[in-house]
Amino acid sequence: MKLTFPRPELVQTLKLMQSVLDRATKMPVLKYVRVTTAPTHVTLAASDLELGLERTIPLNCPETRTFLIPTDTMLDFVRELNTPTILWRLDDKQSITVSAGKTKAKVNTLEATDYPALPQAPNPLFSLPTADFTAILDETMPAVGEQDTRYILNAIRLKLTEQHGPTLEGVGTDGKRLVVTSRATGTWLTKDHEDKVMLVPKKVGKVLKTMMNAADDTTIGIGLSKNLAGFKIGPMLLTSRLMEGQYPNFQQVIPKETAVLFTIPKLQLEDPLRRVSVINGRDGKPIHLTIRSKEIVLKAVNVDMGEATETIETVSDSPELTVGFNTHYLIDALETMPGDHCHFSMANPLAPCLLRTPEQKNWLHIVMPVKV
Repeated sequence: MKLTFPRPELVQTLKLMQSVLDRATKMPVLKYVRVTTAPTHVTLAASDLELGLERTIPLNCPETRTFLIPTDTMLDFVRELNTPTILWRLDDKQSITVSAGKTKAKVNTLEATDYPALPQAPNPLFSLPTADFTAILDETMPAVGEQDTRYILNAIRLKLTEQHGPTLEGVGTDGKRLVVTSRATGTWLTKDHEDKVMLVPKKVGKVLKTMMNAADDTTIGIGLSKNLAGFKIGPMLLTSRLMEGQYPNFQQVIPKETAVLFTIPKLQLEDPLRRVSVINGRDGKPIHLTIRSKEIVLKAVNVDMGEATETIETVSDSPELTVGFNTHYLIDALETMPGDHCHFSMANPLAPCLLRTPEQKNWLHIVMPVKV
């Protein structure tokens, strides 16, 4: 059997499959991609037992077969080819010949009998423009835990709600910072408009961003069942097991009434932060931020490297206030802020720092200060 793939689509699909795989898996079969041929299409699938990803490529196939290919080997090889199409020739000896122009390689395959079955994805009940979902993930994911010992803090909290029209809300926190953001640009696909909350691994967000970047479609469908979440973009379908546990009551962390200490174009704060933080190195030493009536002074001190300061002109009605922050947290907040101006609010040097932007009122980012 011969299959002729457009090279860009095959490379892109294999990259997507690779993003799902678990490098530390003890099951060798999970380092493979399952390939299923049908008369009108080929479906590639990958799984790490928590996530499952499928993509269908339209192709005329003379036979119906299922087999496994080694993901890394196949991707590395086809990525180095420079022809517009790539030919797969399957034989009956558990191998596949991959050829392009004068280049040819024989790659061993496996039977698919031991490959785990991907779960049946729930039907989509909500849709959203991919640009808005990407923005929610970009704004939320920096605050989500990364292999945190508190398991549930490694989750992205997604909520479907009828808050101000069909809305998707994203929440992320690692205990030291919190992001809440939403977009009211969704569409309900069923008559059930009740609020629905799902906790999905951070890895889901990373894979979804890759999928949406690769997709021609501009809408993503979201489905939810008791144990699974499903995300469909054109020919791509991602399923994920839901994380179980009690998510923190993040609403109680958000200050109810906090006066704005100053408002500033975010780049006028972000750029100096990047410059001054160089002296801190990569170990996350705190930066000192002193707020005065007509200026903000940034100061970084590193006993091994030296110190750096920068003064930013601004206007504040606050009494002089000095507070310390993890520099990377502040930069992440400003970098992902969906607006050009930043409202900076804080009750005292030990209170949560609330960042907002007038350009996107449904976004807020809280950074906890550190003692200096």
